[in-house]
Amino acid sequence: MSPWDSLDSWSNYSSRPPASLEDLLYQHFQYWRKHEDPQALIERFYNLFFDSVSYPDSSVASALISLSQQDTADREFKYVLNRCCYTLINLWYTQPRDHWAILKLVQLFEDLPPAASAHPKSQKINHLVQGFSQTEQYASLVRLREILQPSEADCPTPAAIEEQPLGHRIRHYPFLYDNSLLTKDSGQEQKQNINDLRHRAETSLGIRLARYHAQSQRSDRIEPAANPTLLDAEGLNAALSFYTGKANGRTHRDQARWFATYSKTVRSFRDFKDEFVDYLIQPIAAAEPKYGGNHFTRNLRQYLRETLAEFDNQPLNSFILVETCRRLLNFLVVDSPQRPVFRNFRYLVNDVGHALTMGLLLRLVLFCSAAKPWLERCFSVLFNLHERRICKEVPWLVTSLEHANVALITNFGDVGYQF
Repeated sequence: MSPWDSLDSWSNYSSRPPASLEDLLYQHFQYWRKHEDPQALIERFYNLFFDSVSYPDSSVASALISLSQQDTADREFKYVLNRCCYTLINLWYTQPRDHWAILKLVQLFEDLPPAASAHPKSQKINHLVQGFSQTEQYASLVRLREILQPSEADCPTPAAIEEQPLGHRIRHYPFLYDNSLLTKDSGQEQKQNINDLRHRAETSLGIRLARYHAQSQRSDRIEPAANPTLLDAEGLNAALSFYTGKANGRTHRDQARWFATYSKTVRSFRDFKDEFVDYLIQPIAAAEPKYGGNHFTRNLRQYLRETLAEFDNQPLNSFILVETCRRLLNFLVVDSPQRPVFRNFRYLVNDVGHALTMGLLLRLVLFCSAAKPWLERCFSVLFNLHERRICKEVPWLVTSLEHANVALITNFGDVGYQF
């Protein structure tokens, strides 16, 4: 992430009074998107941002030049440019026949003219546009392009997938969409469109998983349904069984409901903590008895004891619960984009495998559904950090994402089928 992407920068920008220069740009694109086709709009966008002095509407060009010369431009111009992009993208998204235009608009930033060739008045604009390609706003646009790219006619082979950058696979992981496609300055219309994109992807994956699961249960099946994951058949069947099946007569969802009921009876937050660790670690300890008290479990228990210790004598409430679960997910998966430490997650995956590791995280968010977006955020941090790596270089992460897909879809998906 670029240092321009500081929270303070966006907070200062978003709290400013309405800026007439910026509004002029937005209104300009809002007007022309009603009167021009996508190709003409792309040309208009290019002419304004890459050759502003020759732009036919001098008032709009002057507004852009003035914006680029403000003292805050190095920090805040990216927000203006991003909103201009989405003024067009939000309309094109609603028309599938125009999705190609989104791809072409994003491509403009990969074919930038050299800054030295720009007119003196537009050199600063050219410099700022080139800097946009280093921001999180642009990275999110690239991820959107990856999702909207036409699918290959034939399914790539596992060997071909291994040679792809991880970023190419984002379309397959809808639980990443919110945190990988939206930025702190995203508007409401953009959020609605990404929510629609996610819902469509989750529904498609849920239906394909349900068909696969249903046919895998039939003894007379002749042509099994296609496997919608990168897990092999044995691995997918085991994952489906683990995330949806029963242990000691209860599914993970049943256990979460039971513990939620039980937690209402504890006298204080301090009393809750040790019980919570036991609940979370139980499936791992059942498979690997050493986790009843090994160094990982002791560290987890100690971390939780120190979490929000100032509330230890208070009864459990929703604020304490959600904040505790968020901090636990930081501890178990990854800390933050600024401090992406994920050693505990790698240790668990290496020591007990992907299913048991994801099972622990699943039990946490089944118990506290308000923490599920935070789990998705943690996985997005890992994905965004490694998205330029080739898949075969990060097999632990690829398989983790596949397990997260199966676990979340089968326990939170709404496809009209009970796994």
